[in-house]
Amino acid sequence: MFSSDSSSITHTSASEFTAQAVVHILERTSKLSLIHYNGVDRPFLGELSTDGDNEIKQLVQTTFPNCNISKIKQVYYPQMYGMYLLREEEMKLEVGRRVQEKLLFHVTTESRAMESLSSGLDWRRTQRNKFGCGVSFSDNADYANYYADKSPSEDTRVIMICCVLVRETYVVPRQNDGNDLIVPPDFADTSVSHTGHVYVKYNDNEFYPLFFAFYRREHEHRITSKFYRANNYRGRSNRSYNRNRW
Repeated sequence: MFSSDSSSITHTSASEFTAQAVVHILERTSKLSLIHYNGVDRPFLGELSTDGDNEIKQLVQTTFPNCNISKIKQVYYPQMYGMYLLREEEMKLEVGRRVQEKLLFHVTTESRAMESLSSGLDWRRTQRNKFGCGVSFSDNADYANYYADKSPSEDTRVIMICCVLVRETYVVPRQNDGNDLIVPPDFADTSVSHTGHVYVKYNDNEFYPLFFAFYRREHEHRITSKFYRANNYRGRSNRSYNRNRW
């Protein structure tokens, strides 16, 4: 119904495309959101209902219990969501496994989260691309926070709760840990760590930020994280192993 070539989309069809995306996203979040369509198609952050606010807090704190969330906003970006829906339909038509939609976390600074409302998430802005040229997500909010950008200039962070399309996955072998990966092999659209905590996406429009959860980064978050303890244990084990070799 819609062409993926933006140059061939007329003003009328583009308007219809955006209107359908508006209806879809408002229906999807109707039980959580206070947003009502007012004819505005530009991206903005909207308020959640009390029940919606509590539900998203619970979702985050299930895996990141000591995260003190200051506010939660719904992302309203009809054009981006419309491209996400279009990409989902394209993936369904491609040969391969059925398309799944996962709810995953991406943590970044407040400034970069706000930039994403105009430019999307860009892997080139990421300091560590362990699994190649893609955008990283996690099923664990604590993990996403622990491995997020360590920039000292911004303590206000945003947990982006994103819907992510996954069709064909490539599980990164434990022995090389993805260090030499650029893009996944064969027809995979997603790389997954051997632990199952990391999902990396390489194609635009295969993820959409539904909600922003704002919080302040604290040193306590890092030292109480189970991933901090696990890394310290591995570090001590490696040092002990190296000493015992001689």
